[in-house]
Amino acid sequence: MSEGFGADFKEQVRANTSLVELVSESVALTPRGSSDYVGLCPFHPDRNPSFHVYPERQSYRCWVCQVGGDCFTWVQETQAVSFPEAVEILAKRANLELPKRTRSQAARNHENNKAIQYEIVEWAIGLMQQSLRLGDAGQIARNYLSGRKLSDETIRKFRLGYHPEDWNWFLNKARGKYSEKQLLSVGLIGEKQSGMGYYDNLVGRVVFPILDERSRPVAFGGRVLPGSNIESPAKYWNSPESSVFLKRRTLYAFDLARDAIRSSKAAIVVEGYMDCIACHQAGVTNVVATLGTAMTEDHVAFLKRFSQRVVLIYDGDEAGQRAAERSIERFLAHDLDLRILTLADGQDPADYLERHGKEEFESLIDSAQEAWEYKLQSLKRRYDLDSVSGRQQILQQMLQMLASAPGLQGTVREDLIIRKLCWKIQVDEMTLRQTLAEQRRQKSRTAFRRVSEDTALSEASAPVQPKTREDHAEREILEIILSCPEHTDYIRHHIGVDDFRIDQHRRLLEMCFDLVAEAGELPEIHRVVEAAESDSGLIGLINTLFDSAREKELPKLMTEQLPGDGNGGGIPVPLHLERVLHPLLQRREKVQILLSKQKMAQTNPSASDMNSDTRDALRRITSVRKTQPGNDVPRFK
Repeated sequence: MSEGFGADFKEQVRANTSLVELVSESVALTPRGSSDYVGLCPFHPDRNPSFHVYPERQSYRCWVCQVGGDCFTWVQETQAVSFPEAVEILAKRANLELPKRTRSQAARNHENNKAIQYEIVEWAIGLMQQSLRLGDAGQIARNYLSGRKLSDETIRKFRLGYHPEDWNWFLNKARGKYSEKQLLSVGLIGEKQSGMGYYDNLVGRVVFPILDERSRPVAFGGRVLPGSNIESPAKYWNSPESSVFLKRRTLYAFDLARDAIRSSKAAIVVEGYMDCIACHQAGVTNVVATLGTAMTEDHVAFLKRFSQRVVLIYDGDEAGQRAAERSIERFLAHDLDLRILTLADGQDPADYLERHGKEEFESLIDSAQEAWEYKLQSLKRRYDLDSVSGRQQILQQMLQMLASAPGLQGTVREDLIIRKLCWKIQVDEMTLRQTLAEQRRQKSRTAFRRVSEDTALSEASAPVQPKTREDHAEREILEIILSCPEHTDYIRHHIGVDDFRIDQHRRLLEMCFDLVAEAGELPEIHRVVEAAESDSGLIGLINTLFDSAREKELPKLMTEQLPGDGNGGGIPVPLHLERVLHPLLQRREKVQILLSKQKMAQTNPSASDMNSDTRDALRRITSVRKTQPGNDVPRFK
């Protein structure tokens, strides 16, 4: 799992990373006691804080959706990067110098491939920037950008370029440097339908380089120029997806807008490159654009990490209005303050800024309607509010919207929306609330099967629920090890990894035993989390068991000791530990008796081969248990 980074360096990065500070960059955390922090989970629509960060354990976990991990997992999940990239990001954040890496050939090939893709896109950007600035071929593009009132500074800032009207330009420039397969992997060229050769993409277009949130070049957008010799049914063209470019989570100019979005806690989303660039040039710098797609769930979740308010600016035509309405439910489900703005007279942001300036544009943004009100106004234009049928249609669609946003249910915000809605369409509030409750019940029944399937799929990563007495014993042994690690050596001399039946439990037990046997360290909680190597399933189990041990107050239970020494002069053995070990030793005895009987049937030996240590341990535990009233049968919570 270290993927080329030594364990020492990885732990150095971990030691120099405050998980609370890291998570707090995108999630508001509140201290709860002295051991953990809580906040709304960023991985599912969360109304009540269910996301916990544990500084001492150097881990986090959501107790609803079961997502968990450490600092490396957090970066992997929130930034959609690989483990090595997460280590690099955190190392740079901690101002640590990266060591030379010893990677496997497969990892090296994968990373080299991505590195080459970034390199090729950067190379192409440079070529097209030069083509735009110099020579007669780029004059048509320079005229277009000048007509759109873009300054030289803006053109440099956004690294705009131009691809000449030459279908082999990239292919010729890349000879001896990059292969056709490499150019194809980032969408700079396409394969002819005949399968005989290749052609350049972006030909005759002004080109908008697309960078990811870490300012790495990943793709391009291109616009056909008026008056060019290139005819295309598509005015705009975007690179196809690749291993470094995913449209569903990439937002144009986010790398330039990040700081303004974070400081203002607001993001403005427009539909096109030129609108986004015009906003930045005018000084409205918290603006991003989608890349030829509607707003996706990934976009919404991504923006939620940086902003509390999102303003969508769409064209005022019917297609734009419907696109805005489709986005509402996605945002409501994430409990974001969503506003929607449509500009009058078919204007786009670039037009409006040119005619009215920055101040009026920002004033218009500040007065943008809340999403629910925008939806209501759209429906009122579509249906006759004065008719019973029209009013019924409006009410039904508004309730569908509210029912689709579970994050709203029971909140003050929902209560205010309902009151305003009843007043605006003149319906009885009690009737509306009853209808909404019924719609939610129907949605819950419809979603039940899907939720069950999702739960089944997630069982592999969620902690396994014990079913038998022995399963409970496995779980309690692990709870004892995590909360009272000084008893681990005694435990490992009485049971082994093979005595556990549940795979998750067995993996964790082996990891704890290895810490004692190989590293000579007690399996204290933070060491166990480190040893889990950012395995979210294991870390989730560790957190579950540790919290369960804390709720049971296991350290107190472990103070009652066996009569006499009980441990050959070492650490006194708690009576509770012996009780928990008993079912596992009994199970081992049953297995050994069964094997012995099978052997006797084959060889007819004179005596059982049951392990003497097991017999001694059981004899001692049984004698102790007989002195304890009511302890004939182990009881587990």
